[in-house]
Amino acid sequence: MEVDYDLLHRIHNTLILQEELARKKERGPKQIVVAQNAEKKIAEEVTEAQETLTKAKLAASDKQLQLDEREAKIKELGNKLNTADSNKEFQLLKDRIAADEQANSVLADEIFEQLEKIDVLEASSKTAKENLVTAESETKKIIQKIKDQDASLEVHLAEVAENLKELESQLKGDFVSDYRRLVAGRGEEALAETDMETCGGCHTKFNTQTLSLLMMRKAVFCGSCQCLMYFTKETSATISE
Repeated sequence: MEVDYDLLHRIHNTLILQEELARKKERGPKQIVVAQNAEKKIAEEVTEAQETLTKAKLAASDKQLQLDEREAKIKELGNKLNTADSNKEFQLLKDRIAADEQANSVLADEIFEQLEKIDVLEASSKTAKENLVTAESETKKIIQKIKDQDASLEVHLAEVAENLKELESQLKGDFVSDYRRLVAGRGEEALAETDMETCGGCHTKFNTQTLSLLMMRKAVFCGSCQCLMYFTKETSATISE
C-alpha cells in the first residue's frame, strides 16, 4: 500500500507549526519573569540609593551639630578671654580658641564636601526612581502583551490541532500506530524529509533498498533515528530529471 507522502509533508509542516506556537507560548511567562526581575533589581537600586542618601544626610547633620557645638564652645571661650585674670590664662584661652577654630574650619570643609556628595546622591536617587517608574510601566506593557498574545496563540493552537487531527485521520496503513507512537514521544522530529540519499532527521546515508522502498512510496522508517521519512514532489521531480 502506497503512503501519501504529500499528506506526510503537510502533517510534518503542521507539527512544526504546532511546536513553534507552543514554544512561543512558553516564552511568554519567561519574558514576564525577565521584566519582573529587571524591575526588582531597579527597585533594589532605589532602596540602596535612598539608604545611602539618608546615611549621608545623617552624617552631614552630625557634623553640623558638632560644628554648632564647637562654635558655641569658641564663643564661651571668647567670653572667658575677656575676663582672663592673667596673661598666661589669656594666652591659653587664645591658643585653645585658635585650635578650635582650625578644627572647625576642617569640619566646615567636610560638611561642604558632604553636602556636595548629598547633591550627587539625590540626583542618583531621582534617576533610580525614574528608572523604576519606567521599568514598572514596561513590565505592565509586557504582561498585557503576553496576555493578549496568549489569547491569540490559544486560538491558533486550537485551529492547528484541529487541522492536524483532520490530516492524521487521512493516514492509512499498518504504520499509523508506529507514527502515532513516535509523534507522541518526539513531536515534529518523528518525521523527516529526505533528499533521497540521506535521512533528513539524522542525515545518515541510506542504502539502495531503502531508496527503492521510498520510490515505491512505502512507509519507511530511518534505520538510525527511526523517524518516518518522506520526499516532496519537488524532490521527486529532481530525481526524475
